[in-house]
Amino acid sequence: MLKKYLAIYRYMFIRSLQFRTELAIYVVLDVLPFFVLLFMWQAAFAGKDVINGFTLPQITQYYFLVMFIERVTSSYFENWRSTEIREGKIDYFLTRPFSYINEILSKDLGGKVVSLLISIPGLLAAMVLMSLIIPVEPLTITAIHATVFAGFLILGYFMQFCIALWIVLLTFWFEGSAGLEHFKWISVTLFSGAMIPIEFTPEWLQKIYAVLPLKYIFAVPINYIQGNILLTPRLGLEVFFSFLLMVGITKILWSKAVYRYSSAGG
Repeated sequence: MLKKYLAIYRYMFIRSLQFRTELAIYVVLDVLPFFVLLFMWQAAFAGKDVINGFTLPQITQYYFLVMFIERVTSSYFENWRSTEIREGKIDYFLTRPFSYINEILSKDLGGKVVSLLISIPGLLAAMVLMSLIIPVEPLTITAIHATVFAGFLILGYFMQFCIALWIVLLTFWFEGSAGLEHFKWISVTLFSGAMIPIEFTPEWLQKIYAVLPLKYIFAVPINYIQGNILLTPRLGLEVFFSFLLMVGITKILWSKAVYRYSSAGG
């Protein structure tokens, strides 16, 4: 069974190499706004050493971590997968042991590996060049911190994958569900800490942030790796229950979607 899945993931990896140019373009489009933000923060810190407990080097480090996490955790398959469902092209995966969700996951992981191989060297080079212009706080971590941070990256990828998958599955009910992709971008950007550290947001936004699990994608792992929070039993339980909640929602949506699905001529 393991050899079968490894063969499938290898095939998806090779297929993803066809789109390496598009992947490189996506990397540039994802990273460019963050560099603009860094120059804006540099202007905001003009004549000031600390704002809301952050120095400019710490803010720079924060956004470097955001860019790295974004590269590792993001998923962008909603549009074409929704089209696939509307056109009735998923029958094969409803009659084979390798399910439709497994097919989506394997292809997304294959593309993710290619994306990281292409983007990480360029991203690191861009960060080094940017650090020559804007000071960045050195990041000192232990093996335990690195291990926990890697766990947060896996969780963040899983959460972004689930949200994208929910949008795809809603196509079984709403033909225009792919439009929810924009709502996902806005929600993740606002309520995960990707756009701005939560300390700089209004109080009402902080209350929403505290309730939603999106903070585990960016804000919590960044605060952990920067030494601002500790990995407590309570935090571990919150992460675990957030994981269970997203798995439960995915299973419910998939079971109801399969029941509702009817292909052309089926």
